[in-house]
Amino acid sequence: MGKATFHINHICSKIFKMIYRQFFLFSFLFNCFLLSCAQEKMVNINTFNVKGDDQNDDTGGFDKAIEYISKNGGILYIPKGNYYLDNKKRMRKGVYENSYIFIINQSFKIRLDKEAVLHYTNDFKGFRFRSTQDPTDKTINKFNVEIDGGIVDAAENYKTKVKNNPDIWAFVAETLSGFKVTNMTIRNIYGTSGIGAYSNTFTEISNNTFENVTGNPYDYVDNHGNGIYLNGVNSYLIENNKVINNVLKTQRLGTVGICIEGSRSGNGTIFNNTVTGYDRAIHVELIDGTATIYKNYLIGNSSGVVLWNNNGNKQIVDSNIITNRGLGKQSKSILYTSAGILMLGFETNTGTIIKNNEITVEKDYFIPNNLLQITSSDVNVANNIFSDLSKSLSLSVAQGRGTNQRVKRIIFTSNRVSGKRLDVYDASDIDISNNNLDLSEIVLSFDNSTNIYRKNTFSKESLNKNVKIFGRYIK
Repeated sequence: MGKATFHINHICSKIFKMIYRQFFLFSFLFNCFLLSCAQEKMVNINTFNVKGDDQNDDTGGFDKAIEYISKNGGILYIPKGNYYLDNKKRMRKGVYENSYIFIINQSFKIRLDKEAVLHYTNDFKGFRFRSTQDPTDKTINKFNVEIDGGIVDAAENYKTKVKNNPDIWAFVAETLSGFKVTNMTIRNIYGTSGIGAYSNTFTEISNNTFENVTGNPYDYVDNHGNGIYLNGVNSYLIENNKVINNVLKTQRLGTVGICIEGSRSGNGTIFNNTVTGYDRAIHVELIDGTATIYKNYLIGNSSGVVLWNNNGNKQIVDSNIITNRGLGKQSKSILYTSAGILMLGFETNTGTIIKNNEITVEKDYFIPNNLLQITSSDVNVANNIFSDLSKSLSLSVAQGRGTNQRVKRIIFTSNRVSGKRLDVYDASDIDISNNNLDLSEIVLSFDNSTNIYRKNTFSKESLNKNVKIFGRYIK
């Protein structure tokens, strides 16, 4: 054998081995895919004597289908059609007589055709999933549930006058390893929330539309009426949702468009959502992590972003558009106060970053109490546009609780501000610099720490006469 022939054979052998290895890898991956498909057996809901082409009640068949998939896993497919679910005809007992609670034993998915419509009637409470009958703080989260596509319409659900909170959701899940809801439209829910999640390890709510999801119109209180509600969720992603409440139709503000709360809630992202018609567009309370609130469109709400007593944890509010446009002057807030960005609780959101936001209050719509309120230390407010066209509101850049409870080390820089007044009181080590200010008055109550007030420019030179500064500062 010549050297050239040997060299060619050697190359061919290497190529053959490489192709064989790639084929083996492809075969292995394909078999894994087939095994995965086999494990995720698809079941059509028609198997349970449920049809979407008639006016018959489907409650019993739906409950049997959900029970089956909860025990056996796989994929439950709901084809195009109209499905009628009636609480008066719900026969299952559920957990402690709560017919809507399902204990799950396997991970599963529910896939709805985009034209599959679930009609909730007569106080139908939706579907609630949990991995254990009696959740506690020590419960180990298990299983994954995914719901994708379709429509829930509860227009016929709630017509009687009752007090307090009707326990109604489209879907709610708790004590799961993962819970994911995507590509759904949820309409006309008058209850706790459209989608709820409690004590899950991870929750994703994305690419959904919520239309007129709000609370009991006969009981205007702050314990129900949320579009998306998460409590005690370790991590989360809330993105690309539209949460739109038509106040003229529902005759009330929703409570919160997107709500994250609970001491077990950790880090998460709220990104690129649109929220309209709520008392608070985004509300973050009592969490043990950082919520990154980024590039949301918060239009026609009493308050844009509310950060309430988050156990001293840093929050990030970045590049959001916040405006009162579209919310009527006659609207009544549920919370006792309101603002474009509102921080509540002394020293409970330490280290928060507020940057690149655009907050606008137009004079012909609902007027909140403030443009901005800061009540924690080490907060950085930079490169925002605050525009109060009513010329009636204040920015509380630093708001302490007296000389013994001062907020400290707040940086307010490179902002454009138009409004009535900017104020600081009960504060130390405050830096207000490089801002463009169009105001009627500035009142800064500093102590004798290292405060900075310099390089600010004014749209009206006369403002210099209305700047009142108490305490020591560096020019």
